[in-house]
Amino acid sequence: MREVRKFYLLLHPRPAYIIGSGLVGERVNFMAASWVTPVAEEPPLVGVAIDVTSYTHELIIKYGEFTVNVLPLSRINDIYYFGSRSGRNEDKSSRLGYRKGSKVSAPVLLDAVGILECKVSHSIKANDVTFFIGEVVEAEADEEVFDERIGWKTLKAKIPLHNWGKLFYDIGRAHRVE
Repeated sequence: MREVRKFYLLLHPRPAYIIGSGLVGERVNFMAASWVTPVAEEPPLVGVAIDVTSYTHELIIKYGEFTVNVLPLSRINDIYYFGSRSGRNEDKSSRLGYRKGSKVSAPVLLDAVGILECKVSHSIKANDVTFFIGEVVEAEADEEVFDERIGWKTLKAKIPLHNWGKLFYDIGRAHRVE
């Protein structure tokens, strides 16, 4: 074996999400993130690691809310765009349509097949990122590609997994442990 400097690549590929931040009607931004994880079921909590220098970080600190949007693989060009440009330098929100969340004022992408609306309950500064823990106040999914009994219908949903840079995979084949 050889040493791996970018340790986190051992934890990839991971689902690629779009984090919505800001306040609809004022300032909004979207960024790609794969460092997203469930934290607890009761109350429902989800965590996301956000670079402290990012515009998304600034908006989450200011407004205390964020959304996690799941886009299908067919939108990988948009996912890459959201992850490779700064919202401080251009209005990324004009890339896709969005609306205000049902229970939060942060933006939700109209093309999302799954959405978590979150209110920040905790934040942990960890060097170059803040790990925001949000209470999930609303969760929605397109029933054509998601079933609460089995989760994502991966052959239909084609949820993108981000490997690194411009490389994405899809989840398309299930294997059941016997």
